[in-house]
Parts: sequence; C-alpha cells; structure tokens
Amino acid sequence: MSDQQRTLEYQPALDGVRAVAVTLVVLFHLGLPWMPGGYLGVSVFFTLSGYLITSLLLAEFGGVGSVSFGRFYARRARRLLPASLMVLLAVVVARWTGEFSLVPGLRADLIGALLQVFNWVQLAGSSSYGALFGQSAAFTSPLEHYWSLAIEEQFYLLWPITLVAICRWSQRRGGTVVRPVVALLVLFAAAAPLIGLIWGPDAAYWSTPARLPELLVGATAAAWLRARRSVPGWWRWLVPVAIIGIVVCSAVFPSSGGPAFTGWLTPFAVLSAALVVGLQVPGPFQRLLSVRPLVWVGKVSYGLYLVHWPVFVLLRQHGWDTASWGGAAVALAITIAITTGSFLLLERPVRSARWTPARTARVAALATAGALIAVVVVPVQRGFLEADQATLDAASSDTGVPTETLARVTTTTSAATTTTISTVTTVADSMATTTTVGEVLLPLPAAPNRPVRLLTVGDSTSFYVGQAMAGWAVANPQHATSDLLWCQGCGFILDGTIASFAGQPFVETSNRVVHKDVPEFIARSHPDVVMLMTTVNDVADRIWNDAEGVLTPRDPLFRVRMHAQYLDLTQSLLQQGVATVVWVVPPVPHTRFETADLGEADRYLIQHDVIREVVKEAATGGAHVVVCDMAEWFTQAGHDNDTTWRPDGTHMTEESAGWLVDRWLGPWLINTALGG
Repeated sequence: MSDQQRTLEYQPALDGVRAVAVTLVVLFHLGLPWMPGGYLGVSVFFTLSGYLITSLLLAEFGGVGSVSFGRFYARRARRLLPASLMVLLAVVVARWTGEFSLVPGLRADLIGALLQVFNWVQLAGSSSYGALFGQSAAFTSPLEHYWSLAIEEQFYLLWPITLVAICRWSQRRGGTVVRPVVALLVLFAAAAPLIGLIWGPDAAYWSTPARLPELLVGATAAAWLRARRSVPGWWRWLVPVAIIGIVVCSAVFPSSGGPAFTGWLTPFAVLSAALVVGLQVPGPFQRLLSVRPLVWVGKVSYGLYLVHWPVFVLLRQHGWDTASWGGAAVALAITIAITTGSFLLLERPVRSARWTPARTARVAALATAGALIAVVVVPVQRGFLEADQATLDAASSDTGVPTETLARVTTTTSAATTTTISTVTTVADSMATTTTVGEVLLPLPAAPNRPVRLLTVGDSTSFYVGQAMAGWAVANPQHATSDLLWCQGCGFILDGTIASFAGQPFVETSNRVVHKDVPEFIARSHPDVVMLMTTVNDVADRIWNDAEGVLTPRDPLFRVRMHAQYLDLTQSLLQQGVATVVWVVPPVPHTRFETADLGEADRYLIQHDVIREVVKEAATGGAHVVVCDMAEWFTQAGHDNDTTWRPDGTHMTEESAGWLVDRWLGPWLINTALGG
C-alpha cells in the first residue's frame, strides 16, 4: 500500500474506531458504574482527528505544494455546523417550552457552544463547590459535551496554518515535518501537567493547551506514516493490544480524577495512535473494525455525540434513570432515532453539497447569525446561587440609618392578618425548643410596633431561604425587614481540615462571615432575630490533628467539637445583643453527591441532635433560643424526596422556598420574635 493510498483512501476501520470511541462516551454518560472512565472516548476522538486532519493537509501540500484554506474550512463547516446548530436550536426550543429552566448560565453556554469556546466558558464557570451537586439533572447543562467540540474546532482553525508553515520550513531545509511536529508535541505534553499543577484539575481537563497533546499525537502519527515507505506487517497486532488497553483504562480510571485531571493523557493518546497505526496493515483486526454496524455507528458518531447528552439530561430531569436497563433502552432509542434522521436529512445532504467556499461561508454566516439571535432572545432565569440583588436590597434593614435608640419590638392589639387559604392550623408555642407544623399557612400576626429585623446566616441552603425571606419582607414591609449573610459551603465548625473534599477555602470563608461580617452587621443594624442554617459542610469528615486522624460525625470527639462551637456561636450572638437566636434543623439531603459519604443520612441526624442539645442548653438561662424544625415540616408535608422542591436533593428552588416562607416560615419567625 503506497503512502498516497494509505493517506487518502477511505478506511472503514477508522469509522470502527469512531464507533468504539463514541460507545465509550455514551456508556459513561448513561451513568453505568462499570464504565467510570468512558470519557476517554473523547481522547480517542482527539487523536483520530489529529491523525486524519494532518493526513489530509499533508496529502494536499504534497500534491500541489500548498493548501487551499478556503476549501479546507468550507469542508469543515459543511461537516460540523449543521448538526451542531440543530442541537443548539433544539435546546433553545426546549427552553421556550419550559425545559432546562434551572440550568445556570444557559445563555452563556449556548453562546459559548455557538462560538466554539465552550471549554473556556466551562472553565470560567467551574466550581468545586458546585461539583458536589453536579450529578443533579436539574442543574446540568444540556451542552456540557460541547467543550470537546470547541477544542477540536480551535485545533481545526489554527493547525492548517501552523502545519503549512512547518511544511514550508521543512521544505527549505530539505527535511520532513516529523521533527518539528514531534517538537510541538513534546512542548505541549510537558506543559499539560504543569497546567494541571498550577491551575488545577479543571484547567487540565478543559483548557485547549492541556488537551492539545492528544491531537498532536495523532498529527505526529500521520506525519511519521507519510515519511515511511512501508508499514511492517506485525504492526497489525498493535490493534488488539490498543483496544484492550483503551477499554481497560475506561473501566478503571476514576470518573473525576486520575491522568485526565492532572495533564497526563499523552501516554493514553499514544495508545490511541497505536490503534490507528496498526489499522494501516490489512488483516483480521482491520476487517473486524470494518463490519457494517460499526462503520454505520462511526459514520453517524458526530451526530450521535451531539444528540445523546441533551437527550439523557432531559430524560433525567423527568425522572428517568438512564443507568437502568429500561432507562438506557429508552435513552438510546431516542438518541439513535434523532441521530439517524439528522444524518440522512441534514448532515449528509449538506456535506455532499457542491458549494463553493464563498457560498459555504455565506450560508454558515447566515445560519450562525440566525442561531445567535435565537440564543440571545431565549428566556433565562437566575442560575444556581445567583442572587436577586434588587429584592435583597429592598428588604434590607442595613440602610445606614442610626439604630441605637431602636424601640423594642412588641405586638399591637389589632387583629391578626392572613392571606386567602382555607386551611389554617395552630402552631406549638414558639418558646418551646422545637416547633413542628404541616404544610399549612400560619396566620400572620398583627403588624408589630415596627418591622421585625431578621438576619439569615449560613450556607447555600440558607441562601434560598434567605432570599425568599427577602421577597416576603418586601411584600410585608410592616412586619419585617430581612437580610442575608451567606457563603458557599458556609458552616459553623470553624476549625479543622475538611477531608471529604477540597473544602478548606469554605472553612476560611466561614470564619470571615461568622467572626467579621456578622458582628459588623449586628453592631450596625441590630437584628431582632438571627436565623442560623447550614447543611453539608459541617457533616463532612474532618482532621483536627494527625494523632486523631480523620473523624466523622459518628466519632464522639467530632460531636463534642460540633456542640462546643455551635454553643459558642449561640452565646456570642446573645452577648452581642441579639434578642432571638433561631437554629434551623434542615431537611436531610437526598443528593447523589460526588463525595458519597455526604449522602449518609445519619450524619445529618447527628447534627440535628446536636442543634437541639445546644438550643436546650443555651435556653436554660432564660435566653430566647429556638429550634426551627424545617426537617420535620418537610416530612409532615411530604416534601422529603420531592424533586420539584429540591431538584438536586439539597437546595430548594426560588418557588419552593417562597412557598415555604409564605405559608409557614415568615409568620413563624414573626411569632417567634414577638415571643408568641
């Protein structure tokens, strides 16, 4: 087989490689536990793309001494744009119908995907805290997979120009392109681990420079094969070795760690290149990867990759378990049907169109502009942990008005008010250490002599409650003002090192909120009620010293320290002049955390017991310290596992938090502040 044949002839077996790669990715995205490293299929795609694009460019340069960039980019546009724009517009239409409403930054995702910079959008918005809840379909972007397409598009944009420059330089020096391409590969292969070391695992996984080595390994294989006159027959045995290696790595690599997150995927890319090189030799393995079903999957693999992820996300948001046999079958059937239709009716006709580069450019520009207009007008709402600052400002008591002579808040004699609802029940005496209610509307007491000043302090679960409290206070200005001091992962255990995940920055931020922000706010605005609420971080494993090692909430020492710090915080607030301290017993999460131990319910129940003990102890001296048993309210109301209330299993939505505050928590806090 000549060099030219080896480079230019259609090779069905390479479509078989595409089929293997996309299958790994799809199995991984189905959530199958035995394929935790299926994302490595993307790396196989990278290396194969580097090989194919470089082979085509070298063949063209070798034939005519130059490369027609116009024709090259026109071919790429006809190949890639139709399916990509179809999926983006489908997501826009789905959003107009009410789907993906809780996805944070959906418009930014759409623009990033459209402009082929999604990997950088993903990197700019990544958060190790958000990753804890990353398995929630409600907050999952249907476009997350566009990061790899962006990297390939960026490579397609720059590599032809770079390779032609290398070819001309090598031509003048009378050498081949192999050495300069290898030099580039070595440079980026060395840079990738440094990127991971300096900028972290997200940069190692998503940034273009860190993933270029996988593409350059394929480019090196193409340059090296073109420089050779023949390929030894024994190289066919590289194929089974490489396939076994790829599948084994996909089965044993962790889903959120390992070489892919430290910049060390270049050796894996060499394995992918060995597969491609081995397939240049005719034999049984080449024939095996050239069977019709594999070739068909390979031919539609681009559309399959684009379609499968939004389909999977949409199904999960509607309660389907794609990791089950039934859920997987439905997800795959829908994906294959859409993919086949897209390939036959859209992708193949456009790809085979005999348009000039200029016409292709005009059509691509018009289609992209139309998609951009659709993206710009798509309805979006505030994303995950994005504040409604205008409402928070309107509800705040922190106006700068002097409060030294603030009158003690008391009840009036006018009749209590309520809103229209047929079911009203009484509530246990709020002076008791625990109060429980069902999902009913409590009567709103008469407006006090002045608005009750409420302050909510805590983590992201308190954020949604506090923001809902602000909206309620704006609607009931005669009853309350409401302020919120929170931070991601904010807890009230303020020392030790979190061992369950990389949570130490949250401990540092918590110290700032508790020791600086809260005292400053109290001194300035004199809140009547401080409500404390934290859910996740205080139940994570911790290390206080090497001798003890890692402690869990089940360990007596952990519990003693939690009790001591919660009691210290309570007494500190009372000493600062806060009339009423409310400790929230939050509902137990039903989240599939990235860190599995955070999903253990008994951890939260231990925290709940400690809160009740602290309240009981702090209240013995006559202080007004109260438990707000939100967990019991959720249980009685049937919302424990209600995904419409807590889509990720931990955080309420704006709607559910507003319902909770309006029907129960707002009136309850006013009653509590008035000592009723």
